[in-house]
This record gives sequence, structure tokens and C-alpha cells, in this order.
Amino acid sequence: MNELVGLFQENRDIIRSTGWVITDPKSYAWWDGFDSADKIVISAFLVQLTKWESVKRVIRTLEENSLAKVESLADLDLPSLETYFKPINFYRTKARRVMSFARFVKEMGGLDKVLVLEKRPLLLKQEGVGEETADSILLFAGNQPIFPSTEYSRRVLSRVTGRDMSKRELPGFVYSNVQQDLYLYKILHAGLGAVGKAFCLLTKPKCDRCFLKQVCEYNYR
Repeated sequence: MNELVGLFQENRDIIRSTGWVITDPKSYAWWDGFDSADKIVISAFLVQLTKWESVKRVIRTLEENSLAKVESLADLDLPSLETYFKPINFYRTKARRVMSFARFVKEMGGLDKVLVLEKRPLLLKQEGVGEETADSILLFAGNQPIFPSTEYSRRVLSRVTGRDMSKRELPGFVYSNVQQDLYLYKILHAGLGAVGKAFCLLTKPKCDRCFLKQVCEYNYR
């Protein structure tokens, strides 16, 4: 795992090209240069089954209208929020989910009161918040030491280690092999996601171009 971290640091430009920024442990900029927890949380709802560039356009529009805060969206009516979300796939469903979440955050006393590990069970009860979404926003928006289980991370780590693991097994594997550290969890999540997106494809992985090929068991089959 230390080798992986080193390779991710050496190839930060490639990782940046996929939307991740390797930076200070508590910076929000990991999430494609965003500057607030609010933007990370809102975009986490919007990105499901939607191109990331479309999500960023919506975030910019919200920012231009002083609405790039979760609690600000709680005060809108649903038709207005739907108008802002129109560039997004399933915008009506996502508008409803974001509004419900925004009102939940307001009732809880603010986003900082929600983005703590103790509130994870409550996060998972919100419509549209599964384990991957909850853990991603806890890690990157809340700076909580938790490792999200994603298909990209599962696929890349399974191939690198030669050990086929399920998404359910993935966090335990990471916790057993990596010390609890915010920077390490973030760089592993970002790096594995970047490799999964750019090289470690499901059917035809591009092993010859991947910067992990020197440490990857799959490459030596």
C-alpha cells in the first residue's frame, strides 16, 4: 500500500486529469478543486448517473446566484430548485432529494453537525444517500477518517493484489493495511478511482499504459 501511495504522488498530474487534486489533508480541493463542504455534498447527489462536467456547470450557476450552500437550498421551493438542476439527469428526483437533505441539515443545526461519523446512520436514512455517497462526503466534506467502498477501488485493488474482494470486504482490507490517516485514505480513494477510470477498465484494462503495472499482479498474468 505504501508503494501505491508513492506512485499516486508521482503521478498526481494523471490523477488531476480525472478530477482529483492531491493536496493538504483537510483541504476541500481534493474534490476537483472545490472550496467548500457544501459544494462537495451537493455535487455528490448530482453526479449519480450524470457527467461530471454537467455537475460542475450546475454548481457554478448556484454559486453565481449565491445558492451554493446546502442550507440556502432548503429555503427554495421545489420548482425553483428543479430549474437550476435541469442540466442534470433525473433532475426532478435529485432536486427532491437535495431539498429533503437540505432541510434535514437545517433541522440538525448546520452541515458541520451532520458530517461527523456519529451521524452516519442518520445520513444513510436520507433519500439518495447510500453507503458510497455517505462515506465519500464524510471523508472529503467532513474530513472524517473513513474509506468509501467503490467499484473502482474494489476492481483496482483486487487486480493489484491478486486477491478478488467484494465491495463489502474492501474497507476492512484498507483499515488492516493502512494506518488511520486522513491523507492516506484520501489519496488512496482518489488514486484508485483515477486508475479505475483511466486504465483499469472492466473488460479491456489498459495495463501497458497504467502507472501501476510494475506492482500489479494482474499485469503479470
